[in-house]
Amino acid sequence: MQHMEAKSAAISEQMTTQDGLALHLRRWPGGPDARGTVQIVHGLGEHIGRYEHVAAALNAAGWHVAGHDQRGHGRSEGPRGSIPHPLALLGDLAMVTDHLRGGGKRILLGHSMGGLVAARFVGENLHAQTARFARDFDALVLSSPALDLGLTKGNRMLLAVLGRLLPNLRVSNGLRPQWVCRDPAVVQAYIADKLVHDRVTPRLVRFMVENGAHVMSLAPHWRLPTLLLWAGEDLCVNPQGSKAFAQACPPSVLYKRCYRKLYHEIFNEPEQRDVLADLTQWLRRF
Repeated sequence: MQHMEAKSAAISEQMTTQDGLALHLRRWPGGPDARGTVQIVHGLGEHIGRYEHVAAALNAAGWHVAGHDQRGHGRSEGPRGSIPHPLALLGDLAMVTDHLRGGGKRILLGHSMGGLVAARFVGENLHAQTARFARDFDALVLSSPALDLGLTKGNRMLLAVLGRLLPNLRVSNGLRPQWVCRDPAVVQAYIADKLVHDRVTPRLVRFMVENGAHVMSLAPHWRLPTLLLWAGEDLCVNPQGSKAFAQACPPSVLYKRCYRKLYHEIFNEPEQRDVLADLTQWLRRF
């Protein structure tokens, strides 16, 4: 995400996954009276360092902020855009969550693919028997979550074939930099960022497709307070996925807003101050 506020003092750390990869973590500590921690999960091809200005706004609103570069992204190890098995990103998130756990409220914020990962992660608690990665949070924030990739029938058929034959084949994700934001400066910074990549594998895409459908199946039973913010002119993911989730989710636990003219990275759009104000205002209830 492109910077808007002055940078907060960030602390970098490393952790090692169960399969031996080094994950890069970053913390932006808030003040001594912070309400708790907002833990950020970034999107496909990017990294946690793009959320400096989001962290600054959250720090100013009274929160600690932290997040990690997901495996295969940013400064973390692993083949770019690849996962070794379907639960890898969820297991990594559980490990990072345990490492970051402290006092106060715990908020999970996910953008795009990170929104899908975050929703699938907290949704696990709706099952009678939960997986080992299940953890508790006090609330969830979803920013343009990748609940529906908008794949055509032909794309799905190709994915099924490649998923069987070449699950680790790294190819372009097909997303154009101009789709992320209407601000040309943000697009240029995205293109110039050496930690941003466009790689993806059939196994990772299959994870996103299957778990997007899984989250949708859980929506009518949703219990966790959730803020859902999405872009109406999104070309990176299908905005109908967010709309469908909003319609299926119990209104008692969901606050939703569609920014009709915005592109995918709503925290980076020219209207970002309004979006961040909506976020911080909603968080005041915790």
